[in-house]
Amino acid sequence: MVRPLEERFRTARDLFPEYRVETVKGRIVVNESGTWQHNTILFRLLLQLAGAAAGRGWEIWPNITVYLGEHADRYVPDLTVVPASPRMHEEHAVHGDATLLLADVVSAGSGYDDYYVKPCGYAPAGVPLYLVIDPFQRSVKLFCDPSRGTYATEIVVAAGEPLPLPDPWGLAVDTARLM
Repeated sequence: MVRPLEERFRTARDLFPEYRVETVKGRIVVNESGTWQHNTILFRLLLQLAGAAAGRGWEIWPNITVYLGEHADRYVPDLTVVPASPRMHEEHAVHGDATLLLADVVSAGSGYDDYYVKPCGYAPAGVPLYLVIDPFQRSVKLFCDPSRGTYATEIVVAAGEPLPLPDPWGLAVDTARLM
């Protein structure tokens, strides 16, 4: 008897608590911790977001599952920004539409999922902003304005160009500092 994906996901998550466990298109994906470059980019992004987030009472969480719906995938972005007391789906998962921004740094094996698969899951769930930082392409892409199951706006900038974040952020990411 084949166990349902949700049961296998929970088992994998419990077996590998130090790893990022996601479901992506029916696959259970176990990701190792990021490289020094990956973590440095995240730290530099965190430094830029922290002031705005703290000033508004928001929190920045690493390693939290994003709940996209009962039969949808389960993604774990590198960083998740949430308002105070966001709507949760169990203790380990925040509802996608209760987030303010999700961010992923592309790794050697994650490009397709980060650019194509995850936006198709995030937009229908109402995730307002999804930021993809790509050190290989030296670019940053922002998916925003979820509408009718897709992102109406996609903004791509080369590393070194500022990337303004829409309201309620009121700041621009200095991409030169990321890579």
